[in-house]
Amino acid sequence: MKLRHSACCPGSLPSLCFAALSAAFAGPAFSQVQEKTQVQAMAPIFQTAVRVTETITDNVQLRSGSEAKGDWITTISPSVAMRSDGARVKGNLQAAFNASLYGRDSDLSRGYLTLRGDGKVTAWENLAFVDLQASVSQEALSSLGVQSGDGVTGRSNQTSVRNIVVSPYLTGRFASTGKAELRYTLSDTDTSSSTFQKLQSRTLSANVSDPKAFGRIGWSVVAVDSAIEATDRRDLNSNSVRGSALLQIDPQLQMRLIVGSEANNYRTVDSERSTITGVALDWMASPQTKFSGLWEDRFFGPGYLMSASHQSGRYIVSARYSKDASSTNQSLSSSAQLDTYGLLMAMTAARFPDFAERDAFVRSYIAERGLPNRLGVSQAVLSNGVFLDRRINLDMMVTGPRNTLQFSVYRSERSTLTNQDFALTGDFASNSRITDISGTVSLTRLLTPVTSANIGLTLVRSHQDSVSTASSLDLSNRTRRIYAGVMTQFTPKADGSLQIRNSEGKGTSSYSENAIIGSVSVRF
Repeated sequence: MKLRHSACCPGSLPSLCFAALSAAFAGPAFSQVQEKTQVQAMAPIFQTAVRVTETITDNVQLRSGSEAKGDWITTISPSVAMRSDGARVKGNLQAAFNASLYGRDSDLSRGYLTLRGDGKVTAWENLAFVDLQASVSQEALSSLGVQSGDGVTGRSNQTSVRNIVVSPYLTGRFASTGKAELRYTLSDTDTSSSTFQKLQSRTLSANVSDPKAFGRIGWSVVAVDSAIEATDRRDLNSNSVRGSALLQIDPQLQMRLIVGSEANNYRTVDSERSTITGVALDWMASPQTKFSGLWEDRFFGPGYLMSASHQSGRYIVSARYSKDASSTNQSLSSSAQLDTYGLLMAMTAARFPDFAERDAFVRSYIAERGLPNRLGVSQAVLSNGVFLDRRINLDMMVTGPRNTLQFSVYRSERSTLTNQDFALTGDFASNSRITDISGTVSLTRLLTPVTSANIGLTLVRSHQDSVSTASSLDLSNRTRRIYAGVMTQFTPKADGSLQIRNSEGKGTSSYSENAIIGSVSVRF
């Protein structure tokens, strides 16, 4: 049986980033820092593991009718995880190489990398910093194609997506309450699919503000200049300047009045300039409850960003509603979609003020209960251009002594802002508008101190409305996935799980699938 390596194997930019992050975490220059206060940096913590997963499915390619064929897939995944809360380096990194071997169709066998990491390096105390972010993930090429529940079935609609972000910046203070920041951000995105061309985004931004320049009245100025480069396509350039008047109504409520100007060449070769006017409110009702709202008149019409969150020791609810121009680089780097780790870290902040202690508790909690790493199914948009994204997210988690309930729902409506030359993917091929709606609910119950059971349901509906006179296509796709499983700990460093899954797709891609997935993981 032969094993083929995909374009995501080490040797390209992801592996360089992995090496850079590893060096940053492990480098002796950052493991200890001589501070005036004699603070000792915490040494990075490493954990290695190997997971073996066996998937038995009756429809490996998620095809309809007589084209459905079963297979069994063995996946061997060695992994490494690092985390640091040192004086110079803070962050975490998880990486795994997955070797998938197909029993019946060995031509499908492959090796691919999955990676996720983010960190902050203090290059010069209180002055110079570097933010790092990296991810390698399996994403759907089209939201209208088959939607797989893993990385080994429905491969025809999957591609490996690599996104690297490096952002050095300088900060400083002036007067008594003034702040200034100068930042440069380089984002590089590539996939293993020929339909998506490599994107590189460069952004230079400057932010100067003094929120208490005149007591309760302050000001801020933000300038941004960015360029998106794609192979064999003209560069997409944009720049903007915003000035804001800040009014601190009371200690919990702040109001901002915004005026500015922006220009871009998204629709035409020459840049078009327009004005920006807006208003924003930030309200911290309590340490546990926060609201934020922003409305602006932009080149595409009204733009907005509204968010709210409430948390306690046992639950957290987070909601976000936005409409803004976006790109594939930005959507992959966005932190709008909270995952299990992020929700638990926010929920336990008051209980564990120390980051390292909180991080250890959260990771142990997730492992012991077998919680899913991600909430919901947020479709990636692999477009070489810029698109308008109107999105709403609602995430909730409730924890108890034995039960953990997770709920996530989102709706996204996207339409391209650039001409058709920039939209090589099927979703935007007809200058279309794409709407995705997804909901996920899962319940995990701790049966014994070492055994847990879970059940979950995911519903996805994708709809494409053609707004081009050259096309009258009206496509839709619906996916329903239900799963149930059990996980147990054999030893303090070994655990196993068994799960059953039923999936069904209707519309543009119709199929049904049943699968049994068993895995064993050993940590070293």
